[in-house]
Amino acid sequence: MSQAEPLSARDILPRGAPRLGLGCGDLYAGEQEAASTRLLKTAFDCGVRYFDVARLYGNGQAEGVVGRAFQGMRDQVVIASKAGIVPWSMQTGARVRRKALALARLAPFANGFLPEPPPAQERYGAFREAELIRSVEASLKALRTDYLDLLLLHECDAPDATRPKTLSLLERLRASGKVRAFGIATTFPKTQEILSAAPDRFAAAQFPSDLFSRNERELPPAWRGLVITHSIYKRGLGRLRERLADNPLLTAEWRRSLGRSADDAQTMAELLLKDALAAHDGLVLFTTSRPERIAPAVAASQSIDADELERFQGFLAQTGLRAAA
Repeated sequence: MSQAEPLSARDILPRGAPRLGLGCGDLYAGEQEAASTRLLKTAFDCGVRYFDVARLYGNGQAEGVVGRAFQGMRDQVVIASKAGIVPWSMQTGARVRRKALALARLAPFANGFLPEPPPAQERYGAFREAELIRSVEASLKALRTDYLDLLLLHECDAPDATRPKTLSLLERLRASGKVRAFGIATTFPKTQEILSAAPDRFAAAQFPSDLFSRNERELPPAWRGLVITHSIYKRGLGRLRERLADNPLLTAEWRRSLGRSADDAQTMAELLLKDALAAHDGLVLFTTSRPERIAPAVAASQSIDADELERFQGFLAQTGLRAAA
């Protein structure tokens, strides 16, 4: 089995594109497709070229939205998708069984003998060879493409990711041209375990990292691949604002160090983004449902003031909000 080729942001992005990717977890078809398409096209117009999607996203609808939005533009965008979680909308057998059981329970006296219908929810751990093949083929069809720039195993653990049959299939998909590179997208503890066990197999690793964790510092040193971080605002922004609001001394130090009000949420978000980009040379994902927030994020990513960033990082270390690197 061959080693995964080293992969970097330079390898995967067009020249001049920001090291930002748009997370496509909340894209839906139907009545919401126009808004979803507007978000994608706004991101593209602002310079974003990396789009992160999955079979699961939008309850199975997001890939189709991306495929339709960028039809005829495939060579201008970088698309990463994921396999391993089956959305409820694509579990035909389970949906039929649930409906049949629900109808049967309507019969007189049936409730006392028949179990509750199973919940309508996604199914995790779909990493068997046949399931992965079906998932990739479905992704290619929905995305209206004949290849994925990056395929990620979604919420996998070490036995899933390092199973010889799984690795062999991933290599075959890459050799066939259906997948240009592959990696993992899971929790950080599982990322550490997988990359320690198989440091030469995965070209990319996607995991959460924020202002207070900086998980990329703890990656196994033997692994050399593309780092993709997400959730920079999910915990970091709220926690930082909360800490500042509860401590007048911190608020005063923020103003002294940065010359900005602690109530300036836009500046705070831009600093978090710049800090995330400075933490590694890979990609940083961001998610929004509001097109007007995309241009400021892209502008912030391409105008990093080293002095301002140093003062921000110094503030974090000085006040104990984050340990020094």
